[in-house]
Amino acid sequence: GGIAALDGSEDELKNVLEKFSLRRKLLVDGLNSLKGVQCNIPGGAFYAFPNVKGTGMNGEEFANRCLYEAGVALVPGTSFGNFATDHIRFSFAASRENISKAIEKIDKILK
Repeated sequence: GGIAALDGSEDELKNVLEKFSLRRKLLVDGLNSLKGVQCNIPGGAFYAFPNVKGTGMNGEEFANRCLYEAGVALVPGTSFGNFATDHIRFSFAASRENISKAIEKIDKILK
C-alpha cells in the first residue's frame, strides 16, 4: 500500500490541497471582515490564528462569547502560551458551508 501511495497519482492530493486553499481563503477573508479582527494568511496546517484585540476582548473572552452566544467553538490563544493573549485559533478543516455559517454567527455577536 505504501509503495502504491508513493508511486501513484497525485491527483487526489492536489484536489485536497485545492479544497483547503479555498477554505483557508474563505476563513481569512471572513475573519478580516469582522469588526476588530485581524488575520494573516496561515502558512501551514489548517488553522488561522487571528488577533481579536480590536474587538475589545482578549482571546479567552472572544472564544467564550463565540461558544456561548454563537455556538462556535474556538480555542483561546493562551492555550499556546502567554504571548497569544489577544489571539484565537480557528480551524478551516470544516466545510466551506460551516465556515461561512460560523463567520455569520460571530458577526452577529460583534454588532
